[in-house]
Amino acid sequence: MNFSRIISVIKKINVHVVFFVLIFLIIGIIALRLHSWNNSGQTVDLSDVNSSDFDKEVLDYFTPYTYTGDPVNDQDEMVIAFFGNSPLADGAGTEDCLAEMIGEMAGATVYNFAVADSLMSCEDTSIDYENCDMDLFGLYWLTTIYTVGNDSLLSAAEYYGDYSMEEIAVLSMLVNLDFNDVDVIVIMYDLSDYLEGRKMYDYEDTQDITKWACALEASLTLIQTYYPHIQIIVMSPTYGYALDEDGNYVDSSIMTYNDEGTLGSYVQYEADVCYSMFCSFVDNYYGTISVEEAEEYLLDYKHISVEGRQLLAERFMEAYEYYLKYQAQ
Repeated sequence: MNFSRIISVIKKINVHVVFFVLIFLIIGIIALRLHSWNNSGQTVDLSDVNSSDFDKEVLDYFTPYTYTGDPVNDQDEMVIAFFGNSPLADGAGTEDCLAEMIGEMAGATVYNFAVADSLMSCEDTSIDYENCDMDLFGLYWLTTIYTVGNDSLLSAAEYYGDYSMEEIAVLSMLVNLDFNDVDVIVIMYDLSDYLEGRKMYDYEDTQDITKWACALEASLTLIQTYYPHIQIIVMSPTYGYALDEDGNYVDSSIMTYNDEGTLGSYVQYEADVCYSMFCSFVDNYYGTISVEEAEEYLLDYKHISVEGRQLLAERFMEAYEYYLKYQAQ
């Protein structure tokens, strides 16, 4: 064998040719493996995939009672105040109402300030009394009534607004209730902010009430400043359906509005605010009525059945009993 001749031939081979030959060989091997795998019956029909087959991490965060000052409420019975929209407002004044269910389970006096069509965030950062519409019932502005004494909201609603008697009654009760007698505040809003495409959060202005989780943070800040004895329990939205432009139901875990996140992203931001402010958080999106239970417990795309509200009340009691356990110590 003439080794010198072989070496001479090798030297004449272009290194780029060798590189491309190797690439084509690798692609060929991959294609052959995929063809073999597909023909072996291992393909997956996505319609057969059930999300319950995958682990889901519930975002619950239950905090103990940490107030160390002198007792404020000297009443024998616990007092719970509720803020939110449809999940708490539906069936108001009847035994089918979530707030009433919780009051019965907890043996507590309840005050329900939920307004069905309200949102947690506001459209504007300030109140124009003549044109504020449902902003007047945003979580932050309701919170200003019993913290900084913003009684003007009631007068404005009576003078300027076209509000229902029930909505006016919410403002009137807030003006007249002494929150020194309140032990627990419960906050629960559904997916309405998500459906409206409200912004989720602003790290540069965490008190911007036009953002979903910032409105929560601004409200919690006021409560903790003026009523540090009150235990706050935030309940997340349950799973609900998104709506396309024709009103058809769409999975809210893939649908977004105004380039914001999915419903799960809104829940995560809400949870993060509660974590950072040491407030109890009950995760209803993964832990109570998730996508797997939606068909059974939702009346439509967002309203919850009486049976579903019963589940929510039971989940609330987990956080409430954790609070009571440490309050007694």
